[in-house]
Amino acid sequence: MHGRDFDVGDFINQQRIGGVQILVMTLCAGIMMIDRYDVFVMGFVLAPVAQAFGVAPADITWVFVVQSAGLAIGTWIVSPLADRWGRRRLLIASAALIGLLTLATTLARSVNELIALRFLAGLFYGSLIPNAIAITVEYAPGRLRATMVNWMFIGYTAGAAMGGAVAAFLVKANGWQSAFQVGGIAALGFAAALQFALPESIRFMVLRDRSDPRIPDLLRRMDASLALVGGERFVLREPAAAGMPVTALFRNGRAAFTAMIWVAYFMNILVINLLGAFLPQFLRTFGALSMEHAAGITSFYSVSGIVAMLVYGRLIDLFGAQRVIPLTSIVAAAAVSALGMIDLQSAWIYVVTFFVGAGVIAGQGGLHALSSMFYPTRVRATGVGWALGAGRIGGIFGPILGGHALAGHWTATATFLLAGLPMLAVAAVTFPIGAVLAGPDKPAATSPAGAAS
Repeated sequence: MHGRDFDVGDFINQQRIGGVQILVMTLCAGIMMIDRYDVFVMGFVLAPVAQAFGVAPADITWVFVVQSAGLAIGTWIVSPLADRWGRRRLLIASAALIGLLTLATTLARSVNELIALRFLAGLFYGSLIPNAIAITVEYAPGRLRATMVNWMFIGYTAGAAMGGAVAAFLVKANGWQSAFQVGGIAALGFAAALQFALPESIRFMVLRDRSDPRIPDLLRRMDASLALVGGERFVLREPAAAGMPVTALFRNGRAAFTAMIWVAYFMNILVINLLGAFLPQFLRTFGALSMEHAAGITSFYSVSGIVAMLVYGRLIDLFGAQRVIPLTSIVAAAAVSALGMIDLQSAWIYVVTFFVGAGVIAGQGGLHALSSMFYPTRVRATGVGWALGAGRIGGIFGPILGGHALAGHWTATATFLLAGLPMLAVAAVTFPIGAVLAGPDKPAATSPAGAAS
């Protein structure tokens, strides 16, 4: 094979999920857990922070708004740097800076200092999820990409579910600073683990420098029986991506897809954040449930998403995104709406909540798989990052909608019907997206690594 092309993409697609893929997927799941813990920790320290600074809890709400803005800006500005510098380098740098900024939060002496530090941390949080998805996909065989992304995304939901309990315990036992200390130390520790164990995306390396000596070493790690004689010309044949990464999202037939995937992310994350912020209060207001009962159902909602993600990605790989994602989005819309029509104190609440979690939370994992499979390596982090940025904006509107529902004394039926409508929009836009991926006509012609693309 001396002096001949070696297609790295074909090689990866022929592999089973082995040690390298499991390592990358596990490390990226850990990144997701760190992200969710640190982002949601503010919800559990709001009251003690307000008390420590001598202000009303309402004065701390700006921290949530500014932190969300930082997350959105980070996905748009910081995340695309990985398409130039590499996924590994940006993930390590972001995790380290998050750790330092989170520890610095414990030194804040005013609300304004707290806001500034959480905004800066949010910038780097915004780069974690898109690049964790990108590097996972770039090591995944094509037939198992959605499966691996969804398994990795379990860390996201687990971090939100477990992080709340951990943060609440720490705050009660040792004060609000301890919750940030643990989060900061964990992020720094994870940065060290990534430095030691995480390989760079092999697809990125081929596109960047096909003579990189790490490439054959990684290929042999994935297949110990592989015989390389030296002098191979490593190539990667996939859709071209001309121009700057952001403008490339709208070239070569990608413009309509990009617009539709942004709508899908916006709507799905709107519902995720609406339910994440207000589901316990909705259950207490509309169903007269106790705080403990409402918290238990909310935890069951998160667990339902985790259970569904174990099989959701595999369903996409087997039956196609154009079938699975729209169908589950319609089921999610019906389940969310049903919350306004059933007796919330009956056993039916658990049945309906399971389908809510399975459709909404696992559905977001499906969207990540969909976007990461569509965009080529050269712009994958940018494509997923900008889609997630659109979702972050939707995430801001979710809690606003919930607040209006409570302040306006809406009925349960009206509240949950409106909350379910965005999922119908997700179904409407993901069907044509999935059809494009399933069809014979791709958005762009393929080109080997090293060609002008």
